[in-house]
Amino acid sequence: MKKIMVVEDSSLMVSVIRNFVKKKIPDLEFIEVNNGKDAVDKYPIERPDLVFMDIMMPEMDGITALAKILEIDKNAKVIMVTSLKESSQQEKALGIGAKLYITKPFSSSDIFDALEM
Repeated sequence: MKKIMVVEDSSLMVSVIRNFVKKKIPDLEFIEVNNGKDAVDKYPIERPDLVFMDIMMPEMDGITALAKILEIDKNAKVIMVTSLKESSQQEKALGIGAKLYITKPFSSSDIFDALEM
C-alpha cells in the first residue's frame, strides 16, 4: 500500500489516524482532505490505495462522497470512520460499498485491521 487518503474535518482526528498508520506503514504517502467535495475531486488524481472517511463534514458529507468515489472507481477501498453510531448510517454506508465502518473513539487495532483490507 503506497497512498492513504484521510477525509476528515478535525485536524486532531487526522493526526491520530496518521500516527496509527505511520506506525504500521512508515513510508507511505499520506493525503489529507478536510471535506467530501475535495475528496471526490482529488480521488481520481491521487488514486489512493485506501481512504479513511468521516461522515459529518462541510460541503459534502461522507456518504455522498463515498457514492461519488465509487462511481469513479468501483474497486475503491473506503473505510468510514465516524462518531455516528446509528445502525441506519452504518447500513447505508456498507450498502453503498464502504468496506468497513469504524466508530470513534477507535483503537489502533481498528486502524491496523483496516490497513489489512
